[in-house]
Amino acid sequence: MTDTATTAASAVADATNLVPSTKAVRLPGAGKLLLAQIRYQVRLLISSGRAIAVGAGLPVILLVASKGKDTRPDVAGYAVFGLTITAWSTYGVRLVAAREDGVLKRWRATPLPRWCYFLGRILATALVAVLAGAVTVAAALVFYGSHFGDGPDTQLTVTAALAIVAVLLVGAFAWAATATALTSAIPTVEAAFPTLIFIYFPVIIVSGVLFTNLSEPHWLSTLATYLPAQPLIDAVTHAVRHTSGAPFLPVRDVIVLACWAAGGLLGAIVLFRWEPHRSTQRRAARIQQ
Repeated sequence: MTDTATTAASAVADATNLVPSTKAVRLPGAGKLLLAQIRYQVRLLISSGRAIAVGAGLPVILLVASKGKDTRPDVAGYAVFGLTITAWSTYGVRLVAAREDGVLKRWRATPLPRWCYFLGRILATALVAVLAGAVTVAAALVFYGSHFGDGPDTQLTVTAALAIVAVLLVGAFAWAATATALTSAIPTVEAAFPTLIFIYFPVIIVSGVLFTNLSEPHWLSTLATYLPAQPLIDAVTHAVRHTSGAPFLPVRDVIVLACWAAGGLLGAIVLFRWEPHRSTQRRAARIQQ
């Protein structure tokens, strides 16, 4: 975990362009504060290396391993896998660790507005998650060329690429916002990864992120269309196989993702916890003794 009291304090000074002084100073505008916080959190995520290594490295390995087994790779599934594991498990574990280490409590005591840190961290995670998904698509371009569709006319265009980035951003925000709300119910760092993965894998399995399960009952496949994974895959697949005469992005899938993003953000605002679970830590310490 790279979040510390020193980095928190120095980051606030950097984010607000403040020079330590005994005199009261005026904070920059909200937009400037938010951009600075996003930049700091992105740098923090990338510097750790694990977010990129897992989110981008693992899907690319799976993509390369599938070469030669299928004439058309499941680019959307691999890209969504990298995005979701970054925006969900990597982000969630780091957030719980920051809270339990007291980093969030110290951030809360700084001049930086709480909403700025809160929203900046989610947006920064979404950007890194989109980067992980984009790396997977770029790897598919290298290994398979630009033709991802069923015929020679279905190739990845600039317009389709922009659509992929847009829908990945909405999906990443939805996953990160929902993970933020869930972290309030996770008491310790040790419980963070098992809890997040316990929820994560059933969702991606029923949603067909890595493979399609044709034996799923109808009610389960219908449920998957309302979860934030399958609509994201469908939207990315539609953009990847886009032709000039086709609708650009499935409206229903975008609406489902937007609802998850809005609902996750609302839940995070209501449930977000800044203070560590001290009582839980004391119980754990007594057990160890």
